Amino acid sequence: MVTLSGVIPGIVDAHVHFYDPMQSTWALSRFARVATMPLVNRFPRPALWLSGMISQRAELRMMIDPSITASAYEPRQYAAEAENVSSVCGVGIDTVVNMESHWSAAGPSAVSSSFAETRYVAGLPFGHSGLPALGGLVVTGDPSDPEFGAGLADQLRYTELVRGVRFKWARHFDSQVSTWRRPSGILSSADFLRGFESIVEHELVFHSLSYSHQLGELDLLARRFPETTIVVEHLGLPVGVFGPVGGQTGRTAAARAEILNLWRERMSMLAARPNISVKISGLAIGLLGYGRETSDNIGGRDILADMIGPLVLHVVDQFGPERVIFGSDMPIDRPNASIDTVIGALLDVVGERGDHLLANLFARNAQRLYGLEVAGA
Repeated sequence: MVTLSGVIPGIVDAHVHFYDPMQSTWALSRFARVATMPLVNRFPRPALWLSGMISQRAELRMMIDPSITASAYEPRQYAAEAENVSSVCGVGIDTVVNMESHWSAAGPSAVSSSFAETRYVAGLPFGHSGLPALGGLVVTGDPSDPEFGAGLADQLRYTELVRGVRFKWARHFDSQVSTWRRPSGILSSADFLRGFESIVEHELVFHSLSYSHQLGELDLLARRFPETTIVVEHLGLPVGVFGPVGGQTGRTAAARAEILNLWRERMSMLAARPNISVKISGLAIGLLGYGRETSDNIGGRDILADMIGPLVLHVVDQFGPERVIFGSDMPIDRPNASIDTVIGALLDVVGERGDHLLANLFARNAQRLYGLEVAGA
């Protein structure tokens, strides 16, 4: 059995979502017209919970089990889920990086909402009583928003934990697959490029969430800003590569082969940009095409390893051991695979590549990228 014991003192999970739907401002984002009314703050908590359960269209388009967004996910819940990790790989989770949880399109309150989430997560109990340390925060942001620069500066003044900005610009031709930005060409627009200068100025990491067919646009951004580190999330998200998703994506073997071939081509293209790294995360996310249900679509560690193996190895071969980062995407991926199953499957895929890759993938690259303290140093 491949083990991380003696390779690293602990895993850095660089992609975790922490939230409380009863506190987080995004809980009201599905009701944009109502959320702008002062009266909404007086709604009783049970009413907000019920409204969230009723409005599930966004989660279903993302192939997310709606029950995930109905209750809090905080350090204690994460630690409980990660309890079996050490038995699988020999070490536990040492540090986490919080990834923003704004699961809606940008709106007029996006800047203040992002700041509210930063304050909330920074105030959670991390780093004691068996809980992982909080290494950093990746905040949500739309560089094309006129208020983006000022809002980002406010968050940086509030906490030194801000390490990056995440921009969700995924756009899909299938109306039953989530779309965050409907207009095309956003990364080359004058407003976006003007706002992106704030990310460059503060030397932050830019996190891109898009679908694989959009990755050509990201190549242009990487060439324009070679000094800025760009992270491609969730292996570039080749939606439907394993099976049908949405209304018409990945419905046939030929369609899935086309998705895979385009993804391979685009990832190889991005690998030529030394400032681009890849987050090996979202390995059990439903959008890849594991099944029509929002949970229980993966039979176990061996099946997951067989399915993700070709994708992971292509990324590792193209980007090398210095530009790949592990992220669990918990709790989003949990309905399909537990965190120990995800880590175990990933070890089965890359374990024979040696300790250098394992140390970089599961800890060192994230430590360098986000400026984290090294455990045991």
